[in-house]
Amino acid sequence: MSLWRLLRWLLLLVVGGWLVLNWYGDLPPHQLAARYAFSDSHFLEMDSMIVHYRMSGQGEPIVLLHDANSSLHTWAVWTEMLSKHYQVISLDLPGFGLTGPHPQRSYSAFMYADFLERFAQALRLRRFHLVGNGLGAQIAWVYASQRPQRLRKLILCNALGFEPKETSLVGWLAKTPGLNRILWRITPRPAVRAFLEKVYADDSRVSPALVRRCHDLLRRSGNRKALTDRATTGDNRPPADVVENINVPTLIVWGAEDAVLSPEYAYEFHRRIRKALLRIYPNTGHWPQEENAEQSATDVQAFLEGRF
Repeated sequence: MSLWRLLRWLLLLVVGGWLVLNWYGDLPPHQLAARYAFSDSHFLEMDSMIVHYRMSGQGEPIVLLHDANSSLHTWAVWTEMLSKHYQVISLDLPGFGLTGPHPQRSYSAFMYADFLERFAQALRLRRFHLVGNGLGAQIAWVYASQRPQRLRKLILCNALGFEPKETSLVGWLAKTPGLNRILWRITPRPAVRAFLEKVYADDSRVSPALVRRCHDLLRRSGNRKALTDRATTGDNRPPADVVENINVPTLIVWGAEDAVLSPEYAYEFHRRIRKALLRIYPNTGHWPQEENAEQSATDVQAFLEGRF
């Protein structure tokens, strides 16, 4: 056997072994629900989906919207703290968590804002406080610009909106027909860990349990295909200029070490939204509700009570 042929076979063995190690099947929703639902979880049949949400506490309602590649678990500490004084409602958005994919494969911010309104109506919420992080914050400011009469106060955490359009390797794969099917089955745990380490300022906080949960929920049947579907609608972004129309009392919070969205965009939101308040946390990344949970929840409660 020639050296070239030997190297070729070794390469095929390495690639084949890597594919086998990182090939993961889908996980059924009932299996994941048994592992990741909370004692106060609820499931609402809506828009041909079974929407997973959590409702805790009594008082004025607060709705919490998570970021892309996340779930309502991101609000665990906020829910524990704020539910002492408020009715805290968090949900898995379509395409994420236990809720799973949208039946129409629609994932624009406009769809999510309309979905939020139908969700609020289903829960008979008249007026409520609205909080969003990342993608959830983009949905929140779109909703606030369309339906200000529905909101009491608005909190934006590391919000999408003013960042330039960029395409990562995963994003390129997700948009490429044929190749994007790779992402429906090949889901390396190290890639999930690398994503979380980019989201967090302190890598030591990325625990094996966190990696496992994010990996498992990504494998919820339909969620990986939803990832590639979202990539094809990623250019359908709402015009960020509409934030200037927001007249709801607004608090902007941001992690100073955010490697996903630069803190410079926090100042842009602060400048564009009339009378908005701003808080930037040191040593904090893209998910302040997780990495600086107690301080950010305390500040949010102070803002809601007019003490900020």
